[in-house]
Amino acid sequence: MLDDGREVAIESTGSTIVNNPLYARELALTGIGFAYLFEPLVRADIAAGRLTQVLPKSAIEERGLFLYYPRRVAMAPKLGAFIDTAKDVLCQKK
Repeated sequence: MLDDGREVAIESTGSTIVNNPLYARELALTGIGFAYLFEPLVRADIAAGRLTQVLPKSAIEERGLFLYYPRRVAMAPKLGAFIDTAKDVLCQKK
């Protein structure tokens, strides 16, 4: 990972891997390891001192709505309608 333009490696012991951000947050809160999470999910934990940002200069801030869906659903009319509605609502706020 790069932090302020220089490569940083963090060694950790163990091999727990999760693909659910809520589980990753819980593991980090119990001190089991590091978690790479969206800041809004852990904002209160950071403010309260329960979690610490390890590489704050590497944090990415992206505004907007992100939608992840399986490829097989990509052409579903209801998904298209939801995306169009979300775009309309978000663009009205700007």
